Amino acid sequence: MINRIVRWADRQTLSTRLKWVSLATIASVTLAYTLLLIAIQVGFLTSSLLAQSQAQASVVSENLAAALVFEDHDGAAAILTALRVVPEVESATAYDMKQAAFAHFARTPGAPEAFLATPERPDYLLDWQAIRVFQPVWVEQQRVGTVVLRSSLASVYAKLGLNLALTVPLMLLAMAAAWAILSRLQIFVTAPINALSKVSQEISLRGDYSLRTRVSPSPDIGALATAFNGMLDRIEQRERDLEAEIGERKRIEARLDRLAHFDPVTKLHNRHFFNERLQTAISTAQQTRHSAVLMFVDLDNFKAVNDTLGHDIGDELLCLVARRLAIELRSDDVISRIGGDEFAILLENASDPEVGPRIAKKCLAALGEPISINGNEIHIGASIGMSMFPDHGTDIHALLKYADMAMYQAKTSGKNAYRIFTPSMQDEAKKRFTIDNNLRRALERDEFLLLYQPQIDPCSGEIVSVEALIRWHHPEAGMINPLDFIPIAEETGIIVPIGEWVLRQACHDLKCWQAQGYELGIAVNLSGRQLRDESFVGSVLAVLQETGIGPQSVELELTESMLMDAAPVIMERLHALRAQGIALAIDDFGTGYSSMSYLKNLPVGTLKIDRSFVSGLPDHAEDAAIVRAIIALAGSLQMEVVAEGIETLEQGQFLQTLGCKKFQGYFYGKPQSASQIGQLLAQRTRPSSAGLVQA
Repeated sequence: MINRIVRWADRQTLSTRLKWVSLATIASVTLAYTLLLIAIQVGFLTSSLLAQSQAQASVVSENLAAALVFEDHDGAAAILTALRVVPEVESATAYDMKQAAFAHFARTPGAPEAFLATPERPDYLLDWQAIRVFQPVWVEQQRVGTVVLRSSLASVYAKLGLNLALTVPLMLLAMAAAWAILSRLQIFVTAPINALSKVSQEISLRGDYSLRTRVSPSPDIGALATAFNGMLDRIEQRERDLEAEIGERKRIEARLDRLAHFDPVTKLHNRHFFNERLQTAISTAQQTRHSAVLMFVDLDNFKAVNDTLGHDIGDELLCLVARRLAIELRSDDVISRIGGDEFAILLENASDPEVGPRIAKKCLAALGEPISINGNEIHIGASIGMSMFPDHGTDIHALLKYADMAMYQAKTSGKNAYRIFTPSMQDEAKKRFTIDNNLRRALERDEFLLLYQPQIDPCSGEIVSVEALIRWHHPEAGMINPLDFIPIAEETGIIVPIGEWVLRQACHDLKCWQAQGYELGIAVNLSGRQLRDESFVGSVLAVLQETGIGPQSVELELTESMLMDAAPVIMERLHALRAQGIALAIDDFGTGYSSMSYLKNLPVGTLKIDRSFVSGLPDHAEDAAIVRAIIALAGSLQMEVVAEGIETLEQGQFLQTLGCKKFQGYFYGKPQSASQIGQLLAQRTRPSSAGLVQA
C-alpha cells in the first residue's frame, strides 16, 4: 500500500505534492491538537471529579464522626443518603475500624463492596469506570472509621463524547477549507494554522484558557479558529463554574463547621468544641505546669419549667442562664452548653486554689435570682461539680467523669450547691452503678418485700392503720437500705413500676386483713417521679379495682418538697385522687417549706409530724412548741395528725395531752411482715381501756 502511494506521488506535479503534504500536515497538526485537548480535558475533568469527590468525602466524614462513635446506624445512613443529590456519586459506604460496613448508600440497590485492605492503600483509586476516594473519619485525633466514596466517570465520558462530536466535524470542515485555499494560495493557509498551533502550545504550557487565536478573514480557516475559540470558551466557563462550586463548598464547610462547634439555642460553644478546648488546655497546662478547673453546671428543676411553661420559655431561660453564667466568668474562661440543661465551664491558669469555689459561688448567686420571662417569674438554681487538673486527673476523660460525679453529689445533697471531687465520690458512684444494675432486675426476681409499721389509736390502743415500707433483700448483698436504692430508683424512673408493685402488694395484704374482720387503713409512700407519670391516677384506680380495696382505706403519703414543686397538672392528679375518696397525707411535715398559703389549697387530710421534732419531747422546749403549733394548725384546717418516731411512753403521753390522735413509732411496733401484723391484729381485737398500750 505504501509503495503504491509512493509511486502515485512520484507521478504527481510538485504543486500537487506540496498541496497534499500541506494538507496532510494540517490534518496531522489538527488531529494532534484535538487529541491533546481531549487528553487535557480528560485530565481536567477527572481531576475536577476527584477534587469534588474528596471534598464530599471530607464533609461526610466529619458528619459521620458522631454516628460512628455512638453506633448510630440510622443517623449514618441518613448522612450518606444525602449524597443522592450529587449525580456523580454511585455509592458511599462507612466502614468501622474492623473494616465492616457500618452504613451504605447506593444509587442502585446492591450490597456494599468489601473494604480494600491493602498494605499501602492510596487516598483514591482510579480506573476506567469510577473513582474511589478513601477518607478516614477522625474524632479527637483518633481514627474511628473510613468513608469510601465511589463517583462514576460517566459524566466525564459524556462531556468528552460531546466535545468529540463537535470537534470531528470542525476538523473535517477545516480540512475541506484548507484543500480549497491550498488549491489557490497555500501561504494564506499555513499562516493561520501556524497561529492556531502556537495558541494551542501556549495553552498546553501555561494552562491559560483565556488565550484566543486570531480569526482569519478566510471563511474556512476563520471557522476553524472560531470553533477553536468557542471550545476554549466552554473550557474556560467550565473552569469558572468549577471555581464557583469549590467556593460554595468552602462556604458550606464553614457553615457545617459552625454547626459542629456551636449550640443553636444559646449561641455558646457546644460539647464538641468544649472537649477540643479542654484537651488543648490540658496539653498547655502540662507544658506550663499550670492548673485548670473543670465545672459542670446542671440546672435544678429545669424539666418542671419545660413541662409547665413550654419549650419556648425553656429555650429562652437557657439563653438567660448562659448570659448570667458568662458574666460571672473571667475573660479567658470558656463556657459551653453540653446537654439539655447542662453547661460546662473551663477555668484555665487557675493557680489560685480558691478561684473555682469563688466562681462557683458567684454562679450560684447569679442563678439564685428570679428570672422573669413573659410575665412568669421563674426561680431556678443549679448544682455544680468541679474537678481540677492535675490534682484529680491528667486526661480529659478523667476530669469529665470526676466533675460529673461531683455534680451528682451536689444535686443529691440538696441542690443549689457546689461540690469538689473527692475519691470517696468514685466509690459512691461504683456503689450507685452496682445498685442501679441490680435494681433493674430486682422486681422481676421478686427480691422486694413489704414491712408494715402500725399506727395506733392512743385512747384504745388499737391498730387503726399501717404504713407500708419497702425493703430489698438482695441474694448476695443481703438487705439493702432504702436510703441507698430509693433515690437511684427515683432518678432512673424505675420507681414507677416499683411504686405500683408496692401499692398492689399492700392492697392484697390489706384485703386479707379485712377478710379476717379487721377494719384498718393502709398508708403508702409516693415519689415525685410517680406523680409526674401521666398514667399514675389510672394505675392507682386500676390496682384498687383489681384488689377490691375501697379508696377510703388507702392513704398516699407525699413530701412537702414534692408539693412545693408541683406543676398544675400534678395538682390536678392529686385532686382527681381525692375526688375518688383516696386520702392524701404530707409526710415528714415541718422539715420543708410549710406555709398556710399552700396548705389551704392542697387536697390533703393528714399531717405527719417528722420524727426529728418528736425525739426531743417532752423536755426540748423548741420541739414541743413546733409540735404544738403543727397540731393546732392541723386542727384549724380540719386535718388529722400522725406523730412519727415515738420511742418512749413519755413522748406518747405528752403528744396525747396535746390532742394528737394517731401514733407511730418503735414504742408501738417496729416494721413487721404481713403475717406478724396479722398476729398483732389478733391480739388487739378488743379495745384496751388502759390507753397508750405498748406493742
